[in-house]
Amino acid sequence: MLRFVLLTALLAASLPAAAQDLATLESAARANRRDVAAQTAYGRALIRAERYRDAERVLRNAARVAGDTPEALFEVARVAFAQENYRKSRAACRALERGHRGHVLTHVCRARAFLVWNRSGRAFEELEAAVQAQGDHFEAHLALGDAHRLRAATSESETSYRAAIAADATRAEPHYGLGLLYSNARRTDDAVGAFRAALRLDPADPDTQYQIAIRVGGDEARRLLTSAVAARTGWPEAMVALAELEVDSDRAAARGHYEAALEQAPNNAAAHIGLGRILIAEGEAEEGEASLRRALEIVPNSPDVALALGELYESQERYQDAFGQYRQAATLSPSDPVGLLRGAALALRLRRDVLATGFLDRYLQGKPNSARALELYGDAMMARRDRNGARGYYERALRGQGEIDRAEVQRKLRESQQQTQRRQVGRATR
Repeated sequence: MLRFVLLTALLAASLPAAAQDLATLESAARANRRDVAAQTAYGRALIRAERYRDAERVLRNAARVAGDTPEALFEVARVAFAQENYRKSRAACRALERGHRGHVLTHVCRARAFLVWNRSGRAFEELEAAVQAQGDHFEAHLALGDAHRLRAATSESETSYRAAIAADATRAEPHYGLGLLYSNARRTDDAVGAFRAALRLDPADPDTQYQIAIRVGGDEARRLLTSAVAARTGWPEAMVALAELEVDSDRAAARGHYEAALEQAPNNAAAHIGLGRILIAEGEAEEGEASLRRALEIVPNSPDVALALGELYESQERYQDAFGQYRQAATLSPSDPVGLLRGAALALRLRRDVLATGFLDRYLQGKPNSARALELYGDAMMARRDRNGARGYYERALRGQGEIDRAEVQRKLRESQQQTQRRQVGRATR
């Protein structure tokens, strides 16, 4: 626990923008206890920090100060929606209904509760009534966008989110919803654009920071994830994502993030996998394997665990076990059978070119233009002293898809050509 506390303190000190935002809102709320806007802003910030008890207390106070208006009572209900608690959601909606029956927000509130309960059909009934009550209401269109998104109705969801934006261009939520919608549709560039629009309107929102970070990588992702973890203390998924960014540049920091994530979520398989790999790299093979085995208990069919175990066995010179794990990884991830490439590379290192081409033939059946696979096939041909065959694969690798060390492949290509020329000269002089 001490490691987690120290790590949290370090994050807050290094880049506490979101944490400072919460502290600023808290100061404003305390200084203006009868300022509904200040109380509401603080309450919303507490929700996104997942401090739900504090959020409910603050927003209930704001509702009392506001005279229990529909808008203020709906803010109280947001706490239950965020917790995905149907009973609490319905109770919050009943408080709204008692004094404001027929108001558009009573319908939206019930719809939100039904969405928490995964009853989209009943949610749509309420949202139709909400639109009839007030056709340009922001919350009604936002909820419609979410409801359609959960049904994977892309066009209808997009239309509803656009209507919400037209109703209130200052709110970030419909842009965030569009980001999730486009992400589900595998429109990554559109998703990032929508999330960026949301972040411009709400720069301290940790969910938006996280969604952008896991898609862009690099220094921007590190900055956003650091801010997100500071805003929502103990967020294991964000800590794991931050650790994955740090693995190559700062292994100690990555290890700290993984361990902190596991203190908050002991069954987080990704954290066990990442920590296991680090432990193995640091020479703690027994502990590393135990961490990977724990991940395997949590997710029995994880290709990432199979890959990591393959790497462990390879480092221990347990080559047959390593080949078996690499095959298993490929079987578990047929759309991205990277285990076959790992197996091929190991086979070539052991001068087992027949085994290597077996891995590569299987890989190229699904990904015939993979630059890395074609490069390895060229290496296998060179091992067989088939220089013409090697040259053909290296040339294809340079035209292929995916990242490779182009300078290295070009060097191999020149070497194969030079060896062919030397052989031809040798024949001519005999």
